[in-house]
Parts: sequence; structure tokens; C-alpha cells
Amino acid sequence: MAAQYDLLIVGAGPGGLAAAIAARALHLRAVVLDAGPRPGGQLLVNDTPILDCPGLDVATGSELAVRLQHHLERLGGHVRVNAPVERIDAAGGTVELAGERLVGTAILLATGATRRRLGVPGEADVPGRGLSPAARRFGPAFAGRPVVVVGGGDVALEEAALLARLCPRVTLVHRGSKLRARPDFRAAIAAEPRIDLHLETRLAAILGAPDVEGVLLAGPAGERHVEAAAVVVCAGMAPRSELVLGQVEVDGAGFVRVDARQRTSSPRLYAIGDVCAGAWWTVSAAIGQAGVAVKDFERRLAADEFAALLAPGPTFAPTGWEA
Repeated sequence: MAAQYDLLIVGAGPGGLAAAIAARALHLRAVVLDAGPRPGGQLLVNDTPILDCPGLDVATGSELAVRLQHHLERLGGHVRVNAPVERIDAAGGTVELAGERLVGTAILLATGATRRRLGVPGEADVPGRGLSPAARRFGPAFAGRPVVVVGGGDVALEEAALLARLCPRVTLVHRGSKLRARPDFRAAIAAEPRIDLHLETRLAAILGAPDVEGVLLAGPAGERHVEAAAVVVCAGMAPRSELVLGQVEVDGAGFVRVDARQRTSSPRLYAIGDVCAGAWWTVSAAIGQAGVAVKDFERRLAADEFAALLAPGPTFAPTGWEA
């Protein structure tokens, strides 16, 4: 089957949108597919300023998502929303969604990552029961009451410090023997008397229904009950790589391995952003990787490097460019 598109872009977060913009600028035939009702991905739940994108000084992630979408539309492209991808065939260059099968010369995976769940009793993706990040969005709702934060990295310590401004006691729980966060974050936690740090301790359960009443912690001294009105879980990220597992090389946590040009071990698949091994978790990194991947693809396409990978079939004449 001949390629319907040059590039199939799966995911409309900042990386996917940037890839679509770059593809449009290079006059590539591309389509962007996203499961959500609006383009933007994780930007849509980021209510803090985006400070790492030169020339894009925006107050919230949602604002940046709108700017990227408008930029794409000005170039004549758009995003297909409410279009969840059900299957990817990396070697065949195909993407399947409800009642439709698209074929591309290459696929660009920009599906990102999601907050990792602990899987303990009482945990849920709602404010106060594990949702993270939460301090800026939901902190005022728990002002004046004790809260629990789980994790030992930058995000966990930042959440704990922010919540300590509003709450009389913040219990910070980390299963390791030392915190992984950057030194200035660790110093801020040590200097805050309202934060109680518990190392080598894990969250065993979130108690109370419908409202959180406390948690059960398991540590060196055994189990103990701690009063809490909310729990914020910052246990790292899980890649949204399930569509390509078994088709490309991934690391031990399931993040897709890429080279300096964002190529994966499958010749027709690129990956960018938070789904990649060694991701920097920044918007600017995802946008930069999008430009690298699309330019590398365009050069390979011009050099006819994909000819041997494409199965013969009838020529498809698209009615217009999609992105």
C-alpha cells in the first residue's frame, strides 16, 4: 500500500504540535491524531508559567497550547481531535483508529507520559487522592489542614514546599534512604518546620470515604496512621508507549530509546518528548526534538532512503494537506 501521508504524528502535546508546524513549513503531507477533545496534551493541566521557551512568555500551559494551535492553523494545518489511536505498526508505517487505517512513510510518536500511580487502596485520579501536581491548583482547598506528599524528587519537594505555606503540617514520604531532588529543594525542605520527612517509608493506603481522613504508612518501625485531608503522589512518570511495545527498543521503565536524531530502533518510527528515554520533562526540549526529528525525516525522504521500506501498491493522491 502506498503512503497516504509523509508523516503520521501521534499525540498533540507541545512536541506533536511543534512537529506538525515544522512539517507544514517543509511542505510535508502530515496528519496529527490526538485522543483528547483539545490539542495541548499535558499543557492543558499546567496552570503555571512556561518559562523555558524563548519568545513564548505565557502565563499557563493552556495559553501556549492555544498559541501553538493557532500557529499551525495559520500555516493551513489542523489537528484531528477525539481520534484515539488503537494500534501502531511501526515496521509497516500504519496507524489504526476506529474504522480507519492510515499509512505513512514514517510515524512520529509524541504520546508523552503520565503520572505514575502507586496502586494502593484509596488512590484515585481526583484532587486529594493522588493527583499531582496539585499545590497550585488545589492547595487552597486544603488550607489549614494536614496533607501528605509522596516522593523524593524535584516535583515532590516543590509540592511539599508550596503546600507548607498553606497547611499546618505536611508529611513528606519517600521510600528511599535519601531524597533525589536538587540541593536547593532539599535545603528548603530541611529549613521548613511544618514539613515532617519520613524516609524508607511507603504509602500503604489512603483512608476515608468520600473525603480523605488519613493515610497508612509502612516504615522501619512498622505501620502507623497519619491524619491527612489530602494526599499528593509524585512517584515519577510512566511512558505512554504501550502502542509500540515489542516493536522498538525501550528501557527498563518502558521509555522509548532514541538517538540524537530522535530515531528509534524501527526505521520508520521517530519518538519525541516525554515518551523517550532520558526525557528532560520540559516543553522546550519536546519542541526542539520535534524540529530535529522532522528535519531528519525530510532529509531522508529527499534522499529516497525510505524506498526500500515501502511496500508497492497503488498511488494515493491526497485531496489536501492535513495536520
